[in-house]
Amino acid sequence: MFKATHKGSKSTVAMLFTLLLVAMFTVQCGGQAATPAPQPTVPAAMQPVKTEPTNASAPTDNPAAPAQAQPATSGDVFGEGCWQFPTSPVTIEVWWHEYAPFTAYMKELIDRYQTLHPNVKINSVVASQSDLNQKLSVAMASGTGPDILDQDISVFAAYYDKKVLEPIDTSVFCAKSQADIEAQYVKSVLPGVTFDGKIYGLPYQTNSMSLFISTDAFKEIGLDAVKDAPKTWDDLKKIGAQLKKVDNGKTVRKGYDFPYFSQRWMLLDFQPMVQQFGGSLLSEDQTKCQLNSEPAVKALTLWNDVTTSIGDPSFTLNTAAQNSQDFIDGRTAMWVTGPWATQQLMDSQIKDRWAVTSLPQVDPGNPKTVMYGFAWGVNKTKPDLNKKVAWDFIRFTLAKPEEWLAKASFIQPRTGLLDKPSVKAFPFIAVHLKDIETATWLLSNPKTNEITQIVGKAIERTVMQGTDPKASLDQAEDECTKALSAK
Repeated sequence: MFKATHKGSKSTVAMLFTLLLVAMFTVQCGGQAATPAPQPTVPAAMQPVKTEPTNASAPTDNPAAPAQAQPATSGDVFGEGCWQFPTSPVTIEVWWHEYAPFTAYMKELIDRYQTLHPNVKINSVVASQSDLNQKLSVAMASGTGPDILDQDISVFAAYYDKKVLEPIDTSVFCAKSQADIEAQYVKSVLPGVTFDGKIYGLPYQTNSMSLFISTDAFKEIGLDAVKDAPKTWDDLKKIGAQLKKVDNGKTVRKGYDFPYFSQRWMLLDFQPMVQQFGGSLLSEDQTKCQLNSEPAVKALTLWNDVTTSIGDPSFTLNTAAQNSQDFIDGRTAMWVTGPWATQQLMDSQIKDRWAVTSLPQVDPGNPKTVMYGFAWGVNKTKPDLNKKVAWDFIRFTLAKPEEWLAKASFIQPRTGLLDKPSVKAFPFIAVHLKDIETATWLLSNPKTNEITQIVGKAIERTVMQGTDPKASLDQAEDECTKALSAK
């Protein structure tokens, strides 16, 4: 069985891998189907992104004489000119999930790169997350697919398990070793894409899951959304009960809300609650389930207690595609989401009438939070030259984290990020980075999809049907054990 950052499991057969990854996104999280981010309407089918043509031909493993390298900025691991770039024509392909600001910025980066390297042609394909994952799962299992893939970090374990990922090529970075690259990131981040001691992906989007608060709602009950923000779940229960509004026996505003529209979103809330009680969903080596452990039972009991005090859980219009709609429309006063929601809120009717604080804790002195995001990976089956250029393009795209924040509201949790004036201007960026520093990645396991559904159903049984938390999690434990043992 697979261990998150240390031991990889033996690969499964291609067909099982395909079925696993296709299934993994049948339960989607917000924004668009698999990423908790606000998403525009997108076509169901794969959509090619047109890029400027260049004088380039098919990939080759035999580059011509190298171009003159340009010196990099001293100490800049993501700088230009640290390897001998080929002058022969190279064509690479990159696939990513559709999100309008992200796509616009990627097209801009492709144009810049092709201008810098006229011998390189980059073909691009964009799709909704569910379509992209289905296409990727089939292509990667059959030994085809793009040179560069965009994927949910929780899925990298399955790709590594199948042995289709190429480890990072440090020679294209201005780095002497992998340690130089690791030093560029907040400590908690790269373990999500590190297996057997090697980095297999680099994140372009890392999301904290933090508490967003309606300043208008807090003012109604005489509280300040920043100064009086809840620090513990007990605080949240008390304040949530005050914020709740009921009219003729029906909830018209919840004090807080859990994300019942998506089992994957529910896992994003449940995982850190279990960790706050000192537990985890799986054993350290990820070979055993721990869903009915004492910490897990305490977490589900707390979840249910919070729900009883904050309003009817069925009162919601949230969907995976419109996951912050209740918060925007005033149907809930507090809501856990990520930094990607910033621009959506600023563009809505509530504009800047909201605040962000850290995820509530059982013990604020020992915070446990969760992060969720996406990373670039390179296809191991491609020619050596293509893989080298692919890693160089990834390096190029990640060189300016402040641009990612400004243009897509995506955080690259790099060391020194807050030293940049433009980053400091991003609303509540310090809160998001603080929650990332104390976070672990959302569960990453070849059976993540099955476990996600099992946990979601356990929560629903307790909250919606009144099942005792321990009994519900005993059932979940049995289901999880069967899922992990299945071939």
